[in-house]
Amino acid sequence: MHEVALLALLTGMAVVRGALVARQHALAGRLGEQTTARMRDQLWAHLQAVSLDYVRRRGPGRLSLRFVADTRMVQRLVTHGIVQLSQDALLLVAILLTMALINWRMAFGVVVILPAYVVLFQRLNPPLRKASRATRRSRSRLAAYLNDRLHGITVIKAFVRQPLEESRLTRLTRRLARHGSRRASQGGRLQGFAAGAVALSGVIVLALATVEMTAGRLSAGALVMFYTLLGLVTPIFQRIATANRIFQEAYISLDRLQETLKVKPERPARDLRPPLRVTEGALKVEGVDYRHPERGVILEGITLHARRGELVAITGPNGAGKSTLIELLLGFRVPTGGQILIDGQNISSVALDSLRAAIGFVPQEAPLLDGSVAENILYGVRAGVPEEQILQAAQLTGVDALVARLPEGWDTPVGAGGSRLSGGQRQLIALARALAADPPLLILDEANAALDAAAEAELAAVLRRLAEHKTIIASAHRPATLMAADRIYVLAEGRLAEAGTHHDLLAAGSVYARLFETLR
Repeated sequence: MHEVALLALLTGMAVVRGALVARQHALAGRLGEQTTARMRDQLWAHLQAVSLDYVRRRGPGRLSLRFVADTRMVQRLVTHGIVQLSQDALLLVAILLTMALINWRMAFGVVVILPAYVVLFQRLNPPLRKASRATRRSRSRLAAYLNDRLHGITVIKAFVRQPLEESRLTRLTRRLARHGSRRASQGGRLQGFAAGAVALSGVIVLALATVEMTAGRLSAGALVMFYTLLGLVTPIFQRIATANRIFQEAYISLDRLQETLKVKPERPARDLRPPLRVTEGALKVEGVDYRHPERGVILEGITLHARRGELVAITGPNGAGKSTLIELLLGFRVPTGGQILIDGQNISSVALDSLRAAIGFVPQEAPLLDGSVAENILYGVRAGVPEEQILQAAQLTGVDALVARLPEGWDTPVGAGGSRLSGGQRQLIALARALAADPPLLILDEANAALDAAAEAELAAVLRRLAEHKTIIASAHRPATLMAADRIYVLAEGRLAEAGTHHDLLAAGSVYARLFETLR
């Protein structure tokens, strides 16, 4: 009767286990996907809040791995780690209790391997984690390398450097393979020792079964049941070893994700500073210094001013600090000395979003987002902006004429980064995007670099017209923009070398005159 009850109990356990497995897969899948989605949302929001310096240092390749590889590892932790481990723990307890009902002495022979398991994990987990971390680091380097070289594939082909790049990639892949093999070896050791511990428990149970049957405390039927249960225990211990490996790898992914999420944002989560109020559009830079944490002093004692109705140009040799000054004006960087004022308001004391909303920015690279021409121009436009304003921006920049020549008009896809368009076309669309929102201030960082002489002269004329009702600052090297400017500030080695009109600076025969001579 006792054996019949045990058979009924085993039957019930089998049915319950089947139901639990089905439920576990559905629950684990849903929980893993939801956890990963929330983590990716949080990570993306945080990356948009941190400084440009951090994003540039890490690079798109490595940061993309945070979204793909690291979050996927966390998903595996949830689906194949926590949920699976919880189910196996409940199943193991139930099996051990049933074993104890059959024969507590033999059940004890199974239980004694649990401390050995704990010691095993404590000894083998650190080298496994170290090998996994080295593998992840090598994978990140490979991703960063590929991202960089794919962006520079034109240079590689132009200079016939394919053999060099193939050898570099081979070194990176071989390093990744070595670290991956070491990780597999450490994981194999863990699995091997786990299998050995389970086999040892079988030997202990066999020895105890001999003693129990000799003493008459164990029947043949009970022995068969016990060994059937022991057969269920073995895969559980193997899954625990696998789950442990997932835990160690997920620990590294969580550590990397936490490292990124701990980076201080450039503004507080709730920016309670007052919004910027632009009335006159007067911009003043007073004694501004900027020291980079790694590169040292970049700008020192910069003072300049601009107001509505003026086109102000900033020029100077390469490396003089022009782009850094532009980034300071936009709040991408924070001055280490001095202050920047707009209509008397220190930009460090106003809400960052309101500062950038008041400035139309055209960067040198003129990056476009994958989508249509219309979508890119409308990207920075707030709801309620009249259509006439957008069309006017397109007409002023010549984008309307450009669109008329494109095969699909406004719906023409620009490709990732604007890859389907020429550099000049990208810059025209980027300028129209900045103007479509009708900002009171307009800042251009070498926005005419990709234009030919005729298009540059036309852009300079457009800027002159826009300057009648906007404050415009243009970092420029091209003659047409410099000649159209009301005032020019010349930077050299991070300092303000001279300032004045184009004709006055040429007459002075100093830094600007020598620089302009090289541009003609």
